Amino acid sequence: MTASLTCRKTHLLEAGSVYAWETADGITGNIVITADGSVARPCTPQGIPLGDMLLDKNIGDVEHPDPDPKVRRAFLITASAIFQERERQGHLPDVITRTYW
Repeated sequence: MTASLTCRKTHLLEAGSVYAWETADGITGNIVITADGSVARPCTPQGIPLGDMLLDKNIGDVEHPDPDPKVRRAFLITASAIFQERERQGHLPDVITRTYW
């Protein structure tokens, strides 16, 4: 099964960058990446963190994972795509489109 993900930067805050994301299945959400580009958290469209789930790329593990596997998977895919593009481009990108299996 092939799926796709689209992320776009919607806000640049002092605390970091907020991205709106959507999968081809119509699942949507928002994620904030800290200003140093190392921590991702689910958030509101305004950048307010939701819950305790976070991914620290320096540790490589999700802390306080959401019990819903679909939410957890979407969060991991989105955070990973943003982190990979940051590594590739040297800065947080404005738009990301990914196809995955």
